Amino acid sequence: MTRFRSTPLRLSVVLITVFTVFTSVGLGIAYVIMHQALGAEIALRADQTIEEIRAIPETEERLERAGEVAAAADRRALLIRLELDGQTVANIASDLPEGIVGDDDVALPEPVADSYLVRHADLERGALTVAVGRDSMSELQETFIAILGFALLPALLLTSAIGIVVVRRTTARVEAIRSTRHALSEGDLVARVGAPHPDTDLGDISRDLDRMAEAQEAAVGALRQIGADIAHDLKTPIQRVAVRLEQLAGSDLPDRAREPLAQASTETAQIIATFQSLLQIAQLEGGQGREAFTRVDLGGLLEDMVEIYGPSAEDSGGLLTCSVESPLPVSGDRHLLSRLVANLIENALRHAPRTEIRISLTGRVLAVRDGGPGIPEGQRDHVLRRLARLEASRSTPGSGLGLALVKAIADLHRAELALGDARPGLLVTVTFPG
Repeated sequence: MTRFRSTPLRLSVVLITVFTVFTSVGLGIAYVIMHQALGAEIALRADQTIEEIRAIPETEERLERAGEVAAAADRRALLIRLELDGQTVANIASDLPEGIVGDDDVALPEPVADSYLVRHADLERGALTVAVGRDSMSELQETFIAILGFALLPALLLTSAIGIVVVRRTTARVEAIRSTRHALSEGDLVARVGAPHPDTDLGDISRDLDRMAEAQEAAVGALRQIGADIAHDLKTPIQRVAVRLEQLAGSDLPDRAREPLAQASTETAQIIATFQSLLQIAQLEGGQGREAFTRVDLGGLLEDMVEIYGPSAEDSGGLLTCSVESPLPVSGDRHLLSRLVANLIENALRHAPRTEIRISLTGRVLAVRDGGPGIPEGQRDHVLRRLARLEASRSTPGSGLGLALVKAIADLHRAELALGDARPGLLVTVTFPG
């Protein structure tokens, strides 16, 4: 049913159906016209034979002419029987069925069992019966059957084969356009329909889509580069400010100046961390780091991270647990994967500090659950963007880059990141490829 929704397939079926119906109707009309014409010709021959003999006044001449006609005629084409003054002239041994009049078709007895058109005429002192063979009718039927079998059916099969080829090629092109559009909408900016682009409307659409994708990739790349350049250029002076603040903190300052100085140092450190995260996200989105991938024991990595963050969870009044079942190694960078898990744990500790945070690994599926407020379904894509924060978390520390960095690391590892509902709380699932 899904395949029949294909526009090329439906158009091909419609065209083949129209071709079949049109050709069949044309052949049918031609057959009826020719059948009527042959019928009229057969009837005319029978009537002409009767009128020719009837027009002869003399009995002997009538008998003689009937004999000539009977002798010259092919018995499959013409049968004649003249009974006149007790004499009979005929080219059939057995009698014709009695009571045959008008335009009735009769199947004569053996030895001639073909169908004939019979005309019967009463004459003075006798009767004349003429039967004209209808072999031409059978030949006409056989001819049209042959046309149907050797012309229409092969043409229909050929048209169907061509239609199937065209439908498959067109469907492949439409599917390539659809999959490329879907990939672009999902953020895969390198997706392309790909050449060749045929000189058709679909070729024009695929060519325009590739051009749009190239322009979009270039624009996004330029924005990323601008962001990376800004972060890189500002990181150094901000670090200098941090150094100056540290030097100032070690000098002889009045007590009232130390608290604002400490706050400035904290804010400066947060700015440096934000710039560092922005730079790392830009590098990850550019594909940097994939060349250093190795086989990583994700189960052992999780146990190490739980050991590190377990005390922090207990200090905040919560609990951090870990369960590993049938773990499978993944291809990746251990440092980046540690950063991914650390960001997920820190995000849970920040938004659900006094709940149980459960980390589980089944095969290559990593899941982190907490008992916090969770994220509304309509805002789950939003929180994966850079610097995105929900209104409820505006008062908590952070830059809104934690989950964005998690997504960048997951994308680099070609893993599927999904946010769900832990009922209550947030469920984050990362599925790594085999």
